Amino acid sequence: MYVWTRKEIAEAFDVSVATPHYWITNYGPDSNHPFPAPIARLQVEVSGRNNWGMHQLVFDPGAVQQWFAGLADAKAERMSIAQRKSHTPTTTDNLQIAVEAVAELRSAMAVLVATRSELVALQKEVDTLASPVRDW
Repeated sequence: MYVWTRKEIAEAFDVSVATPHYWITNYGPDSNHPFPAPIARLQVEVSGRNNWGMHQLVFDPGAVQQWFAGLADAKAERMSIAQRKSHTPTTTDNLQIAVEAVAELRSAMAVLVATRSELVALQKEVDTLASPVRDW
């Protein structure tokens, strides 16, 4: 069975060598589009030395290719989720806010007008009751 290291994944998809590490880290098992789990840990030769010592995770090429094919959709879904979380009011939302504010102001004005009418009526009643007292 042929396997890919992170470096070979980067070469296969023509991306930076650091990109597969980013994918593995950010598209973990709990994400909506998890990166395929490594199938083995291989010991590879360390360049410049005559001994074997470095361990690398290797991945199934077919699983990585299938994952990469769905990456664009996963990115779009992540963006739409992020946009919903950081939703800022749009022009329509602002218009709705303004309409609600005007309705609240009209309601408050109606209460003020009613209160003023009651005060005017009360003032007339007080004036009526006070006028006979002045004649004494």
